[in-house]
Amino acid sequence: MRIISADLDHLDQLTPMFIHYRELYGAMPQPEASKEYLAERLNKKEAIIFLALEGDVALGFCLIYPSFSSVSLRPMWIINDLYVAEDARRKHVAKQLIQATAAHARTNGAVRLRVSINTSNEIAKRLYESEKFLEDQQFSNYILLL
Repeated sequence: MRIISADLDHLDQLTPMFIHYRELYGAMPQPEASKEYLAERLNKKEAIIFLALEGDVALGFCLIYPSFSSVSLRPMWIINDLYVAEDARRKHVAKQLIQATAAHARTNGAVRLRVSINTSNEIAKRLYESEKFLEDQQFSNYILLL
């Protein structure tokens, strides 16, 4: 397995997984809109997408949005989406995607990686904790739905 930084040439491999990921959260498939969304994020350099491949078969992806920390005066990265194809689970794909993301973030001077997970997702909790992520005890997260 290899982890690569996806570009526009990988949209055909990436989009079906992205659609399935969105469907897990109740979104409609919207294949063309999904592909356009990914293309726009990559074109505008608003996201980094790591893609796990075995040969030419896509196993999973990690979509990161770069952001900034005003306090530390450094970049920080937000892991927004992490998905592993059903037939690739239990092959440590997610772990390798997180490790590649962390290594790339360090290389690019990021002060931290941030991720939000569903409070009932015990598998995700164990995964992130195994990679030394800490549950934030200092800040609570709030959202305003628009």
